[in-house]
Amino acid sequence: MTSVDVVDAEAFRRAMAQLPTFVTVVTTRSPGGPVGCTANAVMSLSLEPSSVVVSLRSGGRTLEHIRAAGAFAVNALAWEQRELCRRFAVGDPARRFDGVRHVLRGDVPVLPDAVASVGCVIEDALEVHDHTLLIGRVVWSASGEHPALVLRAGEQHRC
Repeated sequence: MTSVDVVDAEAFRRAMAQLPTFVTVVTTRSPGGPVGCTANAVMSLSLEPSSVVVSLRSGGRTLEHIRAAGAFAVNALAWEQRELCRRFAVGDPARRFDGVRHVLRGDVPVLPDAVASVGCVIEDALEVHDHTLLIGRVVWSASGEHPALVLRAGEQHRC
């Protein structure tokens, strides 16, 4: 393969869908209340200092509010929260939190039944293609014992 080869976008999407990923909801605050979106491009970056990387669409509403707030939480969904996957991915952004139990921790909304949650302050942001990589310094973390929600090939699985 040379640098001039063109990758078929749909073939690439199908290939990446074969990699199991945890489903997370990234949340923050806004003047109008809590906001959030699903994200599966999340990873730990460092233990010292504790930090994570989250990839969000550059033009997205949640990213705009995260930048304004300077803080966000990453909530790894539990199997029992699987209905939130679609709601926070394609649901009406203004109604995503309607009826969703959440608590404020460090002034950021958190989903208390998540498998794991981390609260972060923005340390850096890097725009790459149509996404922005947020580097968050972790200021708190929590975890539970629930089975996790994982996506593979577009299907939800219990892990």
